[in-house]
Amino acid sequence: MVICKRRGCGVDFQPEAAKEAGQCTYHPGAPVFHEGLKSWSCCRETNKPVMEFDQFLALKGCATAPEHTTEAQAPAPTQVPGGKVASTAEVSQTAEALDNVKLKESAPAPSNPAPLAPMAAPKPSAPKEPAPEPKDPETLQAVPKGTRCQRPGCNFTAEDDIPMRDRANESCRYHRGTPIFHEGSKGYTCCKRRVLHFDDFLGIEPCTTAEHGHLFAPPVPKDGATVDCRIDHYETPADVRITVYAKSVVAENSTIDFGADEVRLDLELAPVGSITHTRRFARTLHPYAAIDPEKSSYTIGKMKLDMVLVKAASGQSWPALERGDPVYGYGVTFGNKR
Repeated sequence: MVICKRRGCGVDFQPEAAKEAGQCTYHPGAPVFHEGLKSWSCCRETNKPVMEFDQFLALKGCATAPEHTTEAQAPAPTQVPGGKVASTAEVSQTAEALDNVKLKESAPAPSNPAPLAPMAAPKPSAPKEPAPEPKDPETLQAVPKGTRCQRPGCNFTAEDDIPMRDRANESCRYHRGTPIFHEGSKGYTCCKRRVLHFDDFLGIEPCTTAEHGHLFAPPVPKDGATVDCRIDHYETPADVRITVYAKSVVAENSTIDFGADEVRLDLELAPVGSITHTRRFARTLHPYAAIDPEKSSYTIGKMKLDMVLVKAASGQSWPALERGDPVYGYGVTFGNKR
C-alpha cells in the first residue's frame, strides 16, 4: 500500500488498482500560513482559515480526480487580489507579520565593562506527567465509511462501514507532540526529524503507537486548556525586549509580574475564529542576568504582549535570554550609531 501524493488526500491504495480505490479528493493549491491562521490557497472562501493544525489537516479537499496517484503534484497557480497570479513559491511561503520596531536611545555602554556572569541556573522542576492520550468513548463502536483518524500523522481512513470496532487490533501510529515551524524548518516536538518542504513535513514518519486504537471523534476542548505561545526577543545596551505572540489575549484576565530574577506570565486567550474555548499560557522566565523590576514595563495588545526588561547592569550583553539556556558564543550584539 502507498499513500496518494495529492495534497489533502492521504488515502492508502494499491498502485496497480488505483481506479478501484475510488475518486481522489484533494487540494490543488498550496498551504497558506498567515498570522496564526492556516488555509489552502485554492479554497480560502469555501474552507475558511482555521487556527489549529489538526483542523487544517482536516479541511476537506476542494477538487476531485478520477483516481489516486504516486506522483508528487505541484501547486496550481492561484489568482490573488489585484489580478496578479501568485507563483508556486509565493503561495507556498508562510507569511509572518513583522512589526516595525524603532529602538529608543539607550544609555551608552561603560568604556570598560566588567565581564557579566549569569545568575545561578534555576533548579530543575520535577518532570511533568504526560497528558493522557485522548481516546474515543466506549459507546463509539460503529464507524461510517470515509471516517478519518483524527490523530496527527495517522492517515487511516475507513474504506468501508465498520459496524463493530476491534480496538485491540487497530494499528494507529501518530505524532503525540505539536507541529513546529521555525525559520523554514518544520517538524514535531515529539521527534527529532526536521524538514524544509511542507510535503516532506506531512510525510514525517509517526513516532508514537496509540494505546487505544484510532481516534475518530476528536476530544471536545475545555475552557482553560493550556497552550504554548511563540516568544521572540532582542536586546539593546540598556534592556531586553520580548514579544509573546498571544492572539486574542484578554488583558483584564492576565497577569505579568516582574522580579529581579524572574518574570511570571499568566495570560488568558479568548475564543477566536473556529476556537470556541478559552485557553491559558503560563510560563516563568528566568532572565540571564538580574533586571530592575521597578523600571521594567509591558504593554498588551490584541495580538501580543510586549515587555521591556531593564538590565540591572546596563551595557552588558546577554548571550542568552534565560540562564540555563545553551550559549553558543556571543551571538547577540549591539548596533552602532552612524
